[in-house]
Order: sequence, then C-alpha cells, then structure tokens
Amino acid sequence: MTRPWTVRRMADQFTELLGMTPANIDGGKLTFVQGSLRSTLSIWKEHYDRSAFGWMVYADYTGLRERMDRFGGVGIRVDHPSPSGDSSPTDIPPAACYLWPAGGTPLAPEVTVGVTRYGPPSLHFVRDPHDLGLLLLADAHVHRGGVWSFTPTNNEPARLAKAILLARQSGDQILERAAVAKLRDRGEEPAGNRPGYLFRHVVADWSRQYAKATGVDLSDLARLKWKRPPVPG
Repeated sequence: MTRPWTVRRMADQFTELLGMTPANIDGGKLTFVQGSLRSTLSIWKEHYDRSAFGWMVYADYTGLRERMDRFGGVGIRVDHPSPSGDSSPTDIPPAACYLWPAGGTPLAPEVTVGVTRYGPPSLHFVRDPHDLGLLLLADAHVHRGGVWSFTPTNNEPARLAKAILLARQSGDQILERAAVAKLRDRGEEPAGNRPGYLFRHVVADWSRQYAKATGVDLSDLARLKWKRPPVPG
C-alpha cells in the first residue's frame, strides 16, 4: 500500500527533485545555508482549502535573523510562476498553488516540473549580502532565471530601512550610500493615508523599531537633508 502524503514526505520528495542536500529539514521547511545567507524553501497547505498547497523560498541574512525575527528577518521572498505559467506578477501576486495529491497517488507533473525548474534558481536567487541589499532597495519585482523577488511597493520604506540596517551590520558602505541616496530622492513623497506623512517618516518609524531590536544605531536617518520636489510652473 502506498503511503499517504504528509508535509514531511513532501519535503523529502522535494529534496530528491532539487538534487540538493539541505542543511536541515523541519517538517515542510528545507533550509540551505551559503555563507551568511540562509534560503528556506517552505511547503504549506492552503488555510481555507486543504486540498491545495504551495511552496516558496525566503532568503535572509543570518547575522540579523534572531534579532529581527519579529520583523520577518532581513531578507526577501522569491516567487515562481503558477502552474498556468504566469510569470508577469502584479504588485502583490498570489502565491502559486497546486492540488495536494490524494491518498498515495504520485505528485502531479506540474509539481515535479515546477520544483525541478524553479527550485534551484529560487534557492540561488540571492548572490550575497550586498545583492540582498540591492534587492531590498528595488522599486519593483526583480526577475532572474524565471523567478522573481517579492518586492511590493507597500513595504518599500521598510525594505529601505532594512537595507541600511544590513549595510551597517555588514560594513557595506557602497550599499549604504545607495540606500541613503534613494532615501534622499524619495523622502518628500507622500506615503500612507495620513496627511503630511511622507516616505522619510515611514522609513524613520521602521528604523527606530529596527534599532531597538538590534542595537544598531540608525538615529541619523531622521536627520538627513532632503531633496525638495520641483515647484510646478
């Protein structure tokens, strides 16, 4: 009799399909470590439809993982096309979903093809901490190897603050200069629904929380000089 599928059995099958040995498997989470980066492939069952499941990869910087845990770490999610082949995500795209195999039936071809095709480029998407910082600074999703980083506009100020935190933690002055330049350029833009609440205010709010959690000094971000928007005329 063929064994029914469990999340752990699915993780073992994913390992075979990937052709890569994870550093750790915990339930449906496969963890791969490359230097100071950690990539985690998570297999999850749909909350409202238990006959559906999906998988995605999250890559983060290990040097800040524990201190930034309640903020989701310092990293980015990597998405892949749905079984329909859609690779043109909206700002906040739905995650790719598949049918959970009934009983002991084999995995559907779209599952095995998806894992084999998109798993390795997802796990190797982030090249190093500097690259992670640039991905955090991106204005939109970044596509590579058929997959893309999940970088919606609604969390752009938080991502920018994380990029500066990462730069200071890792001593990356080039990344910090790029992040500060973007903050100066975008600082006076409106953000959120509160009157007078600007992009720089959101960055400063997140920076205060990150500094408190990590002990990294980010207090100067609220004192930068800003580029004023051009006067219409």
